[in-house]
Amino acid sequence: MSGVPKKPYVEAADFVRAATVVPMISVHTTWYMANGGHWVGSGAALALLHYTRESFMALTGFVLTYSLFGKSIAWVPVLWRRYRLVLFPYLLWSAAYMLIFRHFTSPLEFLQHYGRNLLDGGAWFHLYYLLVTMQFYLLLPLYLALMRVAKRHPWVVFSLAATFQLLLMAYDQYGIGHRRGLNAYTGEEVWSYTFYFVAGGLGALFWRETAVWLNQRFRLVLFGALAAAALMIAQFFAQTFLGHHMAKADAVLQPAMVPWAFAVIVLLAAIGVRYEERRRRGTDRCPLIKIFANLSFGMYLVHPMLLQWWTDLLARLHWYHPSVWLDGITMVLLVSASTLAAWAISRTPVSPWIIGRAALPPGVGKEIRRPRVKKRTAD
Repeated sequence: MSGVPKKPYVEAADFVRAATVVPMISVHTTWYMANGGHWVGSGAALALLHYTRESFMALTGFVLTYSLFGKSIAWVPVLWRRYRLVLFPYLLWSAAYMLIFRHFTSPLEFLQHYGRNLLDGGAWFHLYYLLVTMQFYLLLPLYLALMRVAKRHPWVVFSLAATFQLLLMAYDQYGIGHRRGLNAYTGEEVWSYTFYFVAGGLGALFWRETAVWLNQRFRLVLFGALAAAALMIAQFFAQTFLGHHMAKADAVLQPAMVPWAFAVIVLLAAIGVRYEERRRRGTDRCPLIKIFANLSFGMYLVHPMLLQWWTDLLARLHWYHPSVWLDGITMVLLVSASTLAAWAISRTPVSPWIIGRAALPPGVGKEIRRPRVKKRTAD
């Protein structure tokens, strides 16, 4: 990799990551605490918050393309470094969730269920993301080959990926149903997020031009996101009016989510660009953005465990009555507790094996530093 100039650190990506992890926790608290599968208001909120899954996929495509594209890659050490930060947390957290929250009559029964759950991310509801990430790493050489094509024909690749995503989501939402046919494991298969990986990679390939455009066209990006939000809410109420189950109307994998998720990711990137510009002018880095960005993976892994303990405690005390107020209180508590838990784990020498906290990828691992200004001496 010698001779390849180092790329500047992209703080806008940190902003997007921080602005994704907190709403992601809100999705799960709303589902648990505000009856997200049955209340119309909660369902509408979930429909808008469900962009978080797609945002994480786009960030994955962005970071890997930004850090690896155009370099001579030694695949064995690169893939080992990537898998080590995901595979071992996947193995450990899958076992932890099963042992803590499920009952097994024998070690053999545990191992049988454990093996099956590792194949489909079924140990707990959020572990699919690690499974999809490992599938993506396996396809990384092909993905970077696609990015080389995208470098020459960006709009063709973008259009094809978007079309594929819309068709797949339409099939999943209105086709023959889950656990049958092509969409037997939709959401747990890497191609379920093709468009977002491609969009993130395209953003990385043309980041300099993209950042300028986002800064100059901020109002257009904002109005586009508002229009996509209106479309998302309109389809939500249309589906509920037609008698569809609430979980289907606010589903994360549906055609209306494609423009909405893309629009909100672009909006967050535009805000991130402005945040980065302020940083370059000497403004201090926002502490919360730094904390959430650095600990996002650990927060993602630990927060469902804390949420389950919290709901179990409320049930024992007979305080578990779904409400918007309880949802808000739970969200604040859960964000705080998961941040503290992830921070505590990150301080241990085994943290890379538990929450993947290690050095950031090459080219994306150094903070923006203020330019040093020489002090003037009196003449």
